[in-house]
This record gives sequence, structure tokens and C-alpha cells, in this order.
Amino acid sequence: MEVTGTYPELRRDPVTGIWSILAVGRSRRPGAGVDDEQNGEKTCPFCPGNELFTPPEVWAEGRESGEADSPGWKIRVIPNLYPALFPDAGTKGWRRGARRGVPAQGYHEVIIHSPHHRRSLADMDAEEALGLMRAYRSRYRHLKSLATVRQVMIILNHGREAGASLEHPHTQVFAIPMVPRAVRDELREARRMGECPLCRAASEAAEDGRQVAENRSFTAFAPYAARYPYETWFAPRRHGADFEKTSDAELEDMAEIIPTVLRGLRGLLHHPPYNLYLHSAPCDKGEYPYYHWHGVLIPRTVTEGGFELSTGMHINVTSPEEAARRLGETLEGLGYGKRYS
Repeated sequence: MEVTGTYPELRRDPVTGIWSILAVGRSRRPGAGVDDEQNGEKTCPFCPGNELFTPPEVWAEGRESGEADSPGWKIRVIPNLYPALFPDAGTKGWRRGARRGVPAQGYHEVIIHSPHHRRSLADMDAEEALGLMRAYRSRYRHLKSLATVRQVMIILNHGREAGASLEHPHTQVFAIPMVPRAVRDELREARRMGECPLCRAASEAAEDGRQVAENRSFTAFAPYAARYPYETWFAPRRHGADFEKTSDAELEDMAEIIPTVLRGLRGLLHHPPYNLYLHSAPCDKGEYPYYHWHGVLIPRTVTEGGFELSTGMHINVTSPEEAARRLGETLEGLGYGKRYS
């Protein structure tokens, strides 16, 4: 059976059809930083002055002078030190009986949000948050343009319970050689309906009282069949399949509504860990007229059990209507109202 040596592998389960990445090297990820030989303490590799603890940067914003991999940056992008995908892993797959796999060829980057060790996205001011959204779009555009990339996933894990191995706020970007099942399922539903399911879902959320917040370009709402308590979706008002085509004005509104909702959840749920991710259409030349890119925010307030693992279904103990009501009231208490100016 062919193998890819030290590189991670993408393997397809012959019973379920589900793909997994086998990346044993990621087991060496640090729990709290790297050892500082001078004082015997842990040093955050993402803080200014520690740039040499990371791989060489591939993109940075805000440095007015100085060389790459030096302090002075506002946002910094580096390859992941323990990647789940490698650009030089190769593309030749293998099949032996029911066993099927391909090299985990792709790109795995880290966007370091700011020089501040504890400034989360909820803490950012409008300018800082907008800079981060622009970084998201810039890296998305670059990675999407690469020939072997089929999907770009932008994922923010906040808190150890949500999968963050380092405290310093950062986002991971995965550029993978296939369309993952979650996106394929959304594409299937859009084709089946023959219209945009997300446009309809956002409209019905407003009718049902599940809308959480809105501004000129975005609406935030609790989905009708929410999987988790306080799960919140962010939908652009302008229908579009591709995050790459988000306008500067839309990025400004995106940079307002996401941190605002995060501040509401922080006050309501007392600083919960969370996962935030973006779903966009596949990175090819296909036409996806009914697909609508969006963001999903999942506070990690519950632990999945055997039922969820065995069925793929979720038991949600908080109704989306109640979650939207409580979160909306919290946002009103923080002084946030509907904004269209």
C-alpha cells in the first residue's frame, strides 16, 4: 500500500465515506508556548519580539519599518508550525481494496490577530477588527488562486475547550484539495431547493423572532434547527457564493456585527469558548447560483455525548427562539440596535 512518508494523509473510511486527515505530527503542538532557555518559563511565540520562534511570515500588515519577522506588525500570517497539510505532499492517491487515500496536499496558515496577547476579537475596536477581516479576505484570495486548492476554510478557535492550543488570539486557514462534506451538504440542499436556502432562512428568522442583530450588510440569527445552544449564523444581505467578492463596505459591517455578537455572548454566557468559521463556495470555476457564503459561531457550552457521536444528530437543550431572545436583549443592554446608516 502506498504511503506518503512523514506527510499527513487524507484517508476515506470505506464504511461511512467520511474523510479524515491523519496528521500525527500535530500531536507535538505546544500547550502553552515554547520553552525560554533564559528563565525556564514558557514564551508565547505569537507575541512581538518572539518572531524567530515561528516559521517565516508569509504576510504582514502594519509594519512601517524593519525587516520581515521583526516587531512592529499589527497582523501577521505564518505557516502553521505543525501543519495538517503540506504544499509539497504530492497529489498521487492510492487504492488497495477498500482502502483509499491521498496525500494531505494543501496549505495551513495561522493569522495572528494582533500584537496583544489577550486581545480577543470581542475586545477589538472597529479598526482592528476591520484589519482582521481584510486579512481573512486577502489570505482567502491568495490560497483560492492556487491550482490544487478546492476549498479554503477560515476557522477561529477561542479557548482551550474549543481547540486553541495557544492563548494568543489567532485564526487558522486551511486550503484543502477537496470539498468537505459539510459544504457538499449545503451545496446539495441549495440544488434541491432551486433557490438560496440561506436567504430564506435569514428572512424566516426575522419573521420568527430568531434574529439577533443586523446592520447594513449583515444579519445575525439563530438557525431554525440550531445544533448547539446559542449557535449564531452571520449572513450577508447581498446574495453571493464567494467570500472573495465581499466588498470593503461589507467587510466594515462584518467587522462590526461579529465582535458585537461575541461581546453579547461574553456577557450572557460568562466568557465561553467558541468556534467561528466561514463557509464559502468551492475554489473552482463552477457555477453556484443558489449558494450563499456565511459565518457560523458555536459557543462551546456543552459536550457531545454518545448519541451525537453515534447518530450525527444533535440534542440542543436551548431553543433557538429563546437563545435569540436572550442574546438580543443582552445586545440591547450593551447599547446595540439595528443600524443602517
